[in-house]
Amino acid sequence: MEIVQEEIRVAGQEEPVYLTVRRTRHGPILNDVAYGTQARWAYGWQPLALRWTALEGNRVMAAVRAINLAQNWTEFRAALEKWDAPSQNFVYADVDGNIGYQMPGRIPIRASGHDGLVPVPGHTDAYEWQGFVPFDELPSSFNPGQGYIVTANNLVADYTRYPWLTRHEGSPGFRARRIVELIEAKDKLSLEDMKAIQGDNANVFARDVIPHLAGVTLSRPEVAAMRDRLLRWDGQQSMDSAEAAFFEAFWYVLPGELFGDELADMTPRDRELVRWLVADPATHWWDDVHTSQRETREDILARSLTRAYDLLVTRLGKDSNRWRWGALHTATFRNQTLGESGIAPIEAIFNRGPVETAGGSEIVNATGWSADEDRLFQVVSVPSLRIIVDLADFNRSLAINTTGQSGHPFHRHYDDQIDAWRRIEYAPLLWEQSAVEAAAEATLTLRP
Repeated sequence: MEIVQEEIRVAGQEEPVYLTVRRTRHGPILNDVAYGTQARWAYGWQPLALRWTALEGNRVMAAVRAINLAQNWTEFRAALEKWDAPSQNFVYADVDGNIGYQMPGRIPIRASGHDGLVPVPGHTDAYEWQGFVPFDELPSSFNPGQGYIVTANNLVADYTRYPWLTRHEGSPGFRARRIVELIEAKDKLSLEDMKAIQGDNANVFARDVIPHLAGVTLSRPEVAAMRDRLLRWDGQQSMDSAEAAFFEAFWYVLPGELFGDELADMTPRDRELVRWLVADPATHWWDDVHTSQRETREDILARSLTRAYDLLVTRLGKDSNRWRWGALHTATFRNQTLGESGIAPIEAIFNRGPVETAGGSEIVNATGWSADEDRLFQVVSVPSLRIIVDLADFNRSLAINTTGQSGHPFHRHYDDQIDAWRRIEYAPLLWEQSAVEAAAEATLTLRP
């Protein structure tokens, strides 16, 4: 190992803090970070090293500069060849009507029999990387025959045929499926159509699962009535939707009922896995191993629907007609410094919310929510920027962000975009200097 002793002087503290930094040919030792002193290392004295492409030199800023100067698809791809880590999805369009997609990044070629998911011995060469996937062999598309490109964190390559391993996790593709549906619903798309796509709240996962609830016998009529409402539901998770609230409560409960008896706190919250299992009544996962009888799919679905109903009664009241998804699914925009100070008056100055939102996890309007009990259904991830670019006339482009353009909490532009953002409204994204100057309300001049 390369061992470096760092001395860190702390304001208001006489004695410095000493930090031992250990590096190996495979990168830094994680035990020091996770467990502190060597005496507290987990796994005995076995050090765990992390090899990560981002720690081996990075040319991202050179790539950004080259992207900004690119004049065509060839130059755009050449710029992305410099993009090392982290890998991203890049889409391309130009004024000549061309469109493209490129995945960049230094993707390791791993040794046979090792996929990178678990630690492996580092003191031999048996698991060393065998180089990197050549850039020209990374997923790419230019002017595809269907006339559009969809990427929503889904797998973009057919991995039954694609030879390289580029990822283990990611979106199961529900958002991408919905975007394709909306694109193919019309021969030609307008700016208004693009707004509708970005703001679409359809829960495709729910659409796949709900038909399997039709045959479930429910002993309580009020639960059966809500199940019947789900069967008639259009799947749109608007703020006013009682069905959205009920389905998401059901989805919160179901993984625990399905896997919790065997996996406890390791229970996976995986929509694609559950979608497969709900369609398979014969799988052993439906049986609760803690009971003497053998439960069926219908038993577990009935139990989950009932628990979901009771959860919403606790949170939203007994009148299901007054249940609203937005009452559960709220977003709070927290300043990352003083907004998390723990001092309530300070946080009140810098933070905004909670505000009701539509959408949800794995929905095009991707307002993902927490499954932690202390903040259940609260928004934890958002589409922080929505942008629609008109390449025929850049001045007709539109955009909105989650809060505002000012970083000063007492400025009127600190939070004036929140309502527009959650209602899928937009502001002009002007391009030409004359248009920007004509719309300007003030000018900020920075002088040395």
